[in-house]
Amino acid sequence: MKIRLANTAGFCMGVRRAVDMVLDLQRAAPPVPIVTYGPLIHNPQTLDLLASRGIRQVSSLEAIDRGTVVIRAHGISPQERQILKDKGVKIIDATCPRVARVQAVIRKHAARGHFCVIVGDADHPEVRGLLGFASAGGLALSGADDPDMPTLVPRNGGICVVAQTTQEVKTFDAVVRVLREQCSDVQVYNTICDSTKKRQSEVARLARQVDMIVVVGGKGSGNTRRLVQVAEAQHIPSLHVETEAEMESEDLAGAEVIGVTAGASTPNWQIRRVIDRLKEIGMSRQSGFPKRLRRLADITVMTYGWAALGGGGLSATCQVLQGRPVSWLPVAVTMLFVFSMHLLNRLQERSGAVRFNTPDIAEFYARHRNLLGTLALVSSVAAVVLSYQVSIYACVLLFAMVVAGRLYTEPILSASTLPKIRWRSLKDLPGSKTPLVAAGWAVSATVVPVLGSVSDIHVPALVVSFLFAAGMVFWRTAMSDLLDIQGDRIVGRETIPILIGVKRTRRMLLGLLGALAVLLIGSAAGGLIPPIGYWLITSVLVFGAFLMLFRRRHLVDRLWFEGVIDGNFVLAGLVSMAYGIS
Repeated sequence: MKIRLANTAGFCMGVRRAVDMVLDLQRAAPPVPIVTYGPLIHNPQTLDLLASRGIRQVSSLEAIDRGTVVIRAHGISPQERQILKDKGVKIIDATCPRVARVQAVIRKHAARGHFCVIVGDADHPEVRGLLGFASAGGLALSGADDPDMPTLVPRNGGICVVAQTTQEVKTFDAVVRVLREQCSDVQVYNTICDSTKKRQSEVARLARQVDMIVVVGGKGSGNTRRLVQVAEAQHIPSLHVETEAEMESEDLAGAEVIGVTAGASTPNWQIRRVIDRLKEIGMSRQSGFPKRLRRLADITVMTYGWAALGGGGLSATCQVLQGRPVSWLPVAVTMLFVFSMHLLNRLQERSGAVRFNTPDIAEFYARHRNLLGTLALVSSVAAVVLSYQVSIYACVLLFAMVVAGRLYTEPILSASTLPKIRWRSLKDLPGSKTPLVAAGWAVSATVVPVLGSVSDIHVPALVVSFLFAAGMVFWRTAMSDLLDIQGDRIVGRETIPILIGVKRTRRMLLGLLGALAVLLIGSAAGGLIPPIGYWLITSVLVFGAFLMLFRRRHLVDRLWFEGVIDGNFVLAGLVSMAYGIS
């Protein structure tokens, strides 16, 4: 079974903005009640998660008397906003900017005495809010055959026509056509969100390439239901699900290529769960060697076995960068250290981010926790024992790193002693994971190997190789954080992309790759490192290509992605060893 994921699946700009605003507010604000007036977005799973974080929703203004009130992405009417102001509560406006634009259009024409027609669902909160701006009269029409059109729309006088931002383009065009035939002065504003148009057109294209369309999203989400309608209009089997639990193998009978899309209020983790379920059903149809080979590859990446090979490749690369022959002992030490630390930290993860970002991996770790814990412990001990064969200095350094890695998630400050302190462990320090992982890999790959011959250390080459290793691993980890930003936000994890934003993180990663390229070329040209530095520009370019390739892709096969990213370190190691042999 092949799965094709729509590029536009998942949160749109307005929904992402609203969710981010609420989570940022909770993280930064003092402990005051935070409520949303109505559901923030139309997705039950996201609302449940927000409720678990203490962010509750209220359905009536009477229930609000204090604290901070968040206006949902759909917006509210001017009358409701005035009531909130009169109550004296703090108002945070999470209205989607696209909706705010429609509000402004209606307000302008209402001031001119124009009647407003909104093409949309009369019961939708966005439409109810928009009608509040139509002070000169307004009406919501569901379609060109709406029975209210001939009786309630004035034939003479100015008419302003707008659309609910998630309306279907064909429906809007049909209403406009009828109004222009029946009314004398019609001014039309196609206010359907660009994201909505793209999603609908993409579903239409996708339907011509697959045997079936699966649409993921809330059953109460208007834009999600319209995606189903667009797919059905292409005369292709469609399945609308909120969760992966709604899918059974028989629902997909006969489908070899399945297209997956999602509504604008569907979180990434929910889409991933559906995709994982589709893969599970697809794997159940396979048998023999291909099935076992794919499962072996998945387990190797999930348990950081492939990352360990990447660490070994980085160790070999750094040895060659320092003008040394590749020694297999420090390569093995780095591999064992990387394997044990990543595996141990994954087992100790308590935030729940893995459950959202990679649910299949979370399930695997829960099922094999004891075995994986034993492997992590054994590999830690083996790394320390082997490092003693390098030198006593290497052993002491690596032992200290193993202890530090073990303490990363452990509380250092007691909640009872210092109740107001938020940061109780190294893990709680904002953005700490990425630089600490980079430092751990870099020390094990560059410093540990040379401690067996301290008198023979070439300091400039050591510094260059350390900076190269740390920079490449920093890029790897920050890129992974970019993919996981939604789940990390929900559980309160403060990674670098959350702290500085997605765009700044991408610019930082691009700048980092440029700095690494300059470092390698300049150091090789200046004789600080061997000419292998020129060859390793390829590794930098590979990461640059990935950054460009996934700039607009927020949903990818995580295991495949990590396999390729860590494969870049394996490739660098092979290139370095080939250079050393030549």
